[in-house]
Amino acid sequence: MLTRRGWALATVAVGGFALAAAFGARALNGVVGPALVALAGGYLQLGLADRPELRAETPEYGFAGETATVALAFAVETPRAGTVRLRTDEGLTVETDEVGTTIADGRITFDVTLDARGVRSVGPVDVTIEDLLGLWRTTHSYHVSREIVVFPRIHQLNDAGEFASLHSDMAVGGRDRFDRLREYERGDPLRDVHWKSSAKRGDDLVVMEYEADERREQVEVLAEADAEYVDDVAEAAGSVATHLLDAGLAVGLVVPGDRLDPDAGEDHRTELLTMLARIRAGTVGDARREDVDAVVTGRADEEAVLVTVDGRTVTFGQLSDGAALTGEPSDADDWAAVADGDPAGGERR
Repeated sequence: MLTRRGWALATVAVGGFALAAAFGARALNGVVGPALVALAGGYLQLGLADRPELRAETPEYGFAGETATVALAFAVETPRAGTVRLRTDEGLTVETDEVGTTIADGRITFDVTLDARGVRSVGPVDVTIEDLLGLWRTTHSYHVSREIVVFPRIHQLNDAGEFASLHSDMAVGGRDRFDRLREYERGDPLRDVHWKSSAKRGDDLVVMEYEADERREQVEVLAEADAEYVDDVAEAAGSVATHLLDAGLAVGLVVPGDRLDPDAGEDHRTELLTMLARIRAGTVGDARREDVDAVVTGRADEEAVLVTVDGRTVTFGQLSDGAALTGEPSDADDWAAVADGDPAGGERR
């Protein structure tokens, strides 16, 4: 396809033919000949150029409100000027979705804001390249579609009495038998941090490990909501579950149509938050409500998200001080690279 410059040159060539008709072949040689050579050369350049190879690097997950980085890594035989356009699903916003650049070996990055909880999609990608003179362009479409699981925002909970019974009645048992000190790992309860030893190490935290850690007590959280409150309930349930996990409890989750057994650790935390990213409006049946310890509900007639623990019901606003623990840019360690853009995976137009 001709660019604006190409159309301008083609117009000059047509004018050259008119001049040739009026003033002779010398005008044809002096104007039309170079124009035709340039147009033909650019067309052959793009026609013979290989399709760039594309590999997309996307974060596996992030929290609503964060800004994640999506990278597109190219491999090409000959660098070409062009533009790259990244399209995304609803719930994601690309700060600059189209950039002009040189398509060469290397990476091009896009800042993507994770606007809303849910399973969101990145892609497809359109790459437009031009010949060296900028007369012709062609667009390669890469039908990539990569999911980013967007967790609900997590809020800091007050150290209120609503969870005191869970902390006392379900505290980890047998913790009087100290085993060893080890480096802090994501998901370890902060109450296990050995602050004196950590201070000696500078920036590295050290936690105490007990022989009875495997006998962790269990607690289950139930979350359900009407459609207009499902996002708010996801945030509230995620905040409650995170609070309990940080307190050292094994936490399970019950939502409409699904259940996650109580457990602890970073992998379990990710699985729990993923379930809340996918939660939909609905109610949980009576048979699955019997053994839960905390209930988070959002009903249209209540006009608030309610949290019930040990028979006492409060609004989530009473538990939360309004401070969000999440919403900062995601860590590069959470990235996963996926290979895309094989010649059979898209189309050229």
